[in-house]
Amino acid sequence: MPKQKKQMKHYILSGFFLILFTACQKENINIPNTGRRIVINGLITTDSVLNVRISKSAYITDLSTSVDDSLSSVDNAKVLVYQNSTCVDSLYYGFKNSSDDDLVSTYRYSNYWSRSVSPLQGNEYEIVVKAPDLPDATAITQVPNLVRIESVDTSRILLSSDTLGPSDVRMICKIGFTDPGNEKNYYLFNICQIPNNNSSSINIVFDFQDPVVEEKLSGVDKPVEGIAFTDKIINGQKCSLTVTIDGNTIGEPFWDDSPDTDHKKTIYF
Repeated sequence: MPKQKKQMKHYILSGFFLILFTACQKENINIPNTGRRIVINGLITTDSVLNVRISKSAYITDLSTSVDDSLSSVDNAKVLVYQNSTCVDSLYYGFKNSSDDDLVSTYRYSNYWSRSVSPLQGNEYEIVVKAPDLPDATAITQVPNLVRIESVDTSRILLSSDTLGPSDVRMICKIGFTDPGNEKNYYLFNICQIPNNNSSSINIVFDFQDPVVEEKLSGVDKPVEGIAFTDKIINGQKCSLTVTIDGNTIGEPFWDDSPDTDHKKTIYF
């Protein structure tokens, strides 16, 4: 009887591997090599000088293991910037690898920079790139007008009344705004604090559950320091975005009304 069970097990395993091997087929896929193309990436905002990353597309056999993909970087391009069809600048090559603390780490590898042009809302910008042995490339975008925050309502939640420290407090923030219905808008939202001694701003991490959010912005393995979304859900509507701030991220002045003005911090949305 044990021998029969052993034989049966052998037959079952043999049948399983036979099915497995016959189910696999080798197929040759011909991927056309159409040459390399210029690739333009950039996050154009009104609070910084215009900067973009210029690279070239890669074929399947083009290998690169570097973090910044330096193999595809183009360092000999002529990059012209047009504002409303008028040429306003020629970007210079200057590869900058910002720190991992950047809010939008996806675009921290810009390699072409303007010396003076900061994009203005309501204007159209065209970037024309020419590089040896590569076809010319053009990118056009419209910087929409600023959508202003109309209201900020805050409330505090005490998780415990025993110790009443920063870890026992949460602040709920409801930010109200109205999306213009006659244009396509893109939103980038973050919170920062600036101490009264005018030291540099500090990004504040926060939590959110709003379904309008399409992308979380943070460094690698770090909490959320920003969110991004479009107006495809809220087009033309009056909206309220709700976020939660942990008391530990702000400290004592957040939960205790200290009379010491040096301890006061201003929060910007």
